[in-house]
Amino acid sequence: MYVTARSFWAPKAGNRSDEYEDAFWPPRRVNRSGGHFRFAVADGATETSFAALWAQRLVHAYGAGCFAGADWLEELRRQQAGWYAEVLQKPLPWYAEEKVRSGAYAALLGFELATAWTWQSIAVGDCCLFQWRGEERIAAFPAQAVSFFTSRPFLVPSNSAGNADLGQQIVRQQGEWRPGDRFALLSDALAQWVWRSLEAELLPWPMLEEIHQAGQQRLFRQWVDALRRRTDLRNDDVTALLITVQ
Repeated sequence: MYVTARSFWAPKAGNRSDEYEDAFWPPRRVNRSGGHFRFAVADGATETSFAALWAQRLVHAYGAGCFAGADWLEELRRQQAGWYAEVLQKPLPWYAEEKVRSGAYAALLGFELATAWTWQSIAVGDCCLFQWRGEERIAAFPAQAVSFFTSRPFLVPSNSAGNADLGQQIVRQQGEWRPGDRFALLSDALAQWVWRSLEAELLPWPMLEEIHQAGQQRLFRQWVDALRRRTDLRNDDVTALLITVQ
């Protein structure tokens, strides 16, 4: 199969680029043939400490296949220990050290494409996957309506003390693809906009396809800014990983 994938992102309005707390995998565009591809998007919780670092560790681990086996919880513990060790190398005031002990949190969406005309996805939290063919929505995961989005989603913790309920919160989905199908992995604010559009019987796909085709961050950010000005998109970090498979 031949896959084209591009990532687009923007920080919250008023924030610098280095304050962006989402993450995505792979870090560069994909435009090649292959038998297997992994993609991921994570959304670090702003109110937690070093959330961007935790989101980055999660997508890198997923992209490297670390969560693919039955021992995924052991791998998660290794990532949690690695995050903690990396953070403690930074000079921190005492009050920041207290916050670090509470840990960081992030939503995670992982997605795999295989040559057997199949795909599979896992999710914890409110990052979302959409698949469409022409104007038809083929799949949406894990959200099935705009009511899915709340202010308190369950998230992946960087503190292993929060792992107890994680197994019950991971959701999985699988499906099939056809040549020409398109996929979008979106962080929560943009996924919520997609569902609002769908429930208003407006198609979000043409704009996503235009952005993917243009491949320009500038166009993406102009579009995001316009949505924010109209209050159609809440002010949050936004990420869109757009994929076409042939």
